[in-house]
Amino acid sequence: MPRASPPKPCLIWPRRMTLHRRWSRMRCGWRGFATAARGLSGGFLARPRGWRMAAPIPRRNITAKCHRQPGLANADTDLTRLEGRLSHPDASQRVSFCLEGPAGTGKSAWACHLARVMGLPVIEKRASDLMSMWVGGTEQNIARAFAEARADGALLIFDEADSLLSDRRSAERNWEVSQVNEMLTWMESHPLPFVCTTNFVEKLDPATQRRFTFRIRFDWLTPAQLPLAWSAHFGGEAPAGLLALDRLTPGDFANVARRMRALAETDPHKILTQLAREVEAKEGAPRPIGFGR
Repeated sequence: MPRASPPKPCLIWPRRMTLHRRWSRMRCGWRGFATAARGLSGGFLARPRGWRMAAPIPRRNITAKCHRQPGLANADTDLTRLEGRLSHPDASQRVSFCLEGPAGTGKSAWACHLARVMGLPVIEKRASDLMSMWVGGTEQNIARAFAEARADGALLIFDEADSLLSDRRSAERNWEVSQVNEMLTWMESHPLPFVCTTNFVEKLDPATQRRFTFRIRFDWLTPAQLPLAWSAHFGGEAPAGLLALDRLTPGDFANVARRMRALAETDPHKILTQLAREVEAKEGAPRPIGFGR
């Protein structure tokens, strides 16, 4: 009786071979699949040894955001005095800031301006840069952000930080708690300046209070600042109706100025109408009710 040929042995691939090449060379069905899976250290879905979990996040160009008009920040702290003290060579760099207030009030712009005053580069991170779909991935990205700022000697800005520092008492999953814990741990030990901006300070975890050296609120422009904002963006004398508008921010003026440049419009009354629309669009602004709106 002829001797049965031995089963074809499964191929064993080098550990560092790409997953695509491993798939293309598999010839042994599920047995080959198991072999390839074992070749990846820690299992099929684990990160192979020596590989990065994700590509480095590109630096964000925030030059436009750093443009700040003097006198257009309505803060509850003397920003000029603070800038003057932190610009001294002997000033401590282990400072942190929580900048809170409505959108468009100049929080991120002042953070960039502060970095320029202190002679530091800027690294900005958003929640989309840090939050990962993998368990533990967000914590790794947070640690990488602080390490990057420390290596570059940069001022680190977390934009819309309430996404990363939300109150742990309302957390429904373990990773929501570990994410906040990771942020709090790094905030405690980071030796360089960092800034967290938020429009919803009431959503921050209570433990963040002692992690910030300064908590500064940015608010709507005052009536005295409205003509300055008009002059900075449109030039000339502000119309009388401007002072009747409340809850305007530097961001509102910048947005309307871009709109007017796109339309090549310079009529002060039409500009004032657009600013009034910005006020009406804000949450909580009174709106007409019924079919006559």
